[in-house]
Amino acid sequence: MQLELRGIIESRYAYFAEYRFQYRAEPQAILAHFSGERLQFLQALLHAAPRAKTWCTLDFEALHQSYPAEHSRVVKALDYLAEQGWIELEAKQMTEVYAVLQPHVDAEALGAELSHYFKTKEASEVARIQGVLDLFASESCLSQRLATYFGDQDAPQQCGHCSVCLGQTASWPEPDKRPPLAGLGFSALCAELMARHQSVQGNAPSAELLTRFLCGISAPLLTRLKARSLSGFAALEDYPYAQVRAWVQDSIKAAN
Repeated sequence: MQLELRGIIESRYAYFAEYRFQYRAEPQAILAHFSGERLQFLQALLHAAPRAKTWCTLDFEALHQSYPAEHSRVVKALDYLAEQGWIELEAKQMTEVYAVLQPHVDAEALGAELSHYFKTKEASEVARIQGVLDLFASESCLSQRLATYFGDQDAPQQCGHCSVCLGQTASWPEPDKRPPLAGLGFSALCAELMARHQSVQGNAPSAELLTRFLCGISAPLLTRLKARSLSGFAALEDYPYAQVRAWVQDSIKAAN
């Protein structure tokens, strides 16, 4: 994680935020195995996990109010009940806890720096994948191209055993013909998202967010905005992402 590498935060520990279980034995039969303080603790634990049809979800806050106990003790108790075959246990929502080492960091400058880093990394990864595609569609010896890539300038021009040398040059199928993006209505496709974003966030969505929306790619903010229910979501999923992004950027410039 970039924030850790920059010494801004430090990982401390992780835990499951949600525990739920279903009974394999009746609660009273389970409690009959205990006495004294352990019985009181388990009574409070089971009481703090109301049953909904089949599964019981533990409310840690309710348990803490009725019977203060360490989180680790609660987890150990649930694990023990599961080991005895009295409950079937599920743990969900892994949560990591971090310590903030630099509380006064310039958030705006850091955000810009991280944005640049991830955009550069994205471009590098896209270029790398494109390079792999170009390699397999090459009309020259694949082994020689790989050797050159890794700095071997003495490799023979033809290896004699790759698909190209054997006369089996690969070619990628042509993409299906699609209507040009220039002929599509940017405002019509993005109007609902732009209106909801303005209402919730107080500003206009970025070109990157609009591109993800049109290509049907999920993002945390799109989830919060319930973008899947909006007109235009995934409308351009059959178009290359880079083309859609360029079209969105041009459309925004033209509108401004």
